[in-house]
Amino acid sequence: MTVFDLRGGCVALGGREILHEVTVSVDSGEFVAVLGANGSGKTTLVRALVGLVPLAAGRLEIFGTPIAHFHDWPRLGYVPQRLAVGGGVPSTVREVVASGRTGRARRLRRLGRADHAAIDHALEDVGLAHRGKDRVATLSGGQQQRVLIARALAGEPEVLVLDEPTAGVDADSQDTLAGALGHLSRLGGSVVLVAHELGPLAGLIDRAVVMGGGRVLSDGPPPAPEGHHARADHVHTHAHEPAVPGRPSVLDPRTFDR
Repeated sequence: MTVFDLRGGCVALGGREILHEVTVSVDSGEFVAVLGANGSGKTTLVRALVGLVPLAAGRLEIFGTPIAHFHDWPRLGYVPQRLAVGGGVPSTVREVVASGRTGRARRLRRLGRADHAAIDHALEDVGLAHRGKDRVATLSGGQQQRVLIARALAGEPEVLVLDEPTAGVDADSQDTLAGALGHLSRLGGSVVLVAHELGPLAGLIDRAVVMGGGRVLSDGPPPAPEGHHARADHVHTHAHEPAVPGRPSVLDPRTFDR
């Protein structure tokens, strides 16, 4: 089954066209990296795939359904780059991860045994089982990123989309993230991630979509890392496009902060 099928996709933000007639698809079980320099359009592409920014032109289907008619959002998980979950968030690690079950729970229903098991497994997958009772604000940036990924994993999505999950993250956290994503992939889940460099994720990638100037420059085997981008301590950050009012936001596209 095809998870994402984008044909001739165009996205305009602030009156400026960011994506230009992009065509890309992701099949079930694939691990796809979206690569490119700052301003290449890679973040805009994945945000368009999960409905965070609207298409100005083109067609997008998710699991074979046109996006305008797609409502089964718990099948998707989305993790932004370095969301500031620490500041002003008094919740514990387990509470944040538990919120990832919201999309699967009926309203007002207490979490059941299956929910708690999914939360436990997600925390174990990202190496934070021992930090469940700690406040998120006490964690390092890399650990906070792992919390966000655990939150997405707790929802048991069929496809996980991540925006530069290893950017500015320490080497140990990168290895842990690679292990968690590799586990999801081995279970048959699809992974789409934006990256500036692959680092420990390189061995997991089936295919790389290289962006440049808002267009797909290549789509095939991932390129070998070179220069300073091949170093595990290379740090990359970039500004993100604002969310579109009324569209879903991070992780569970229906329920997280708008």
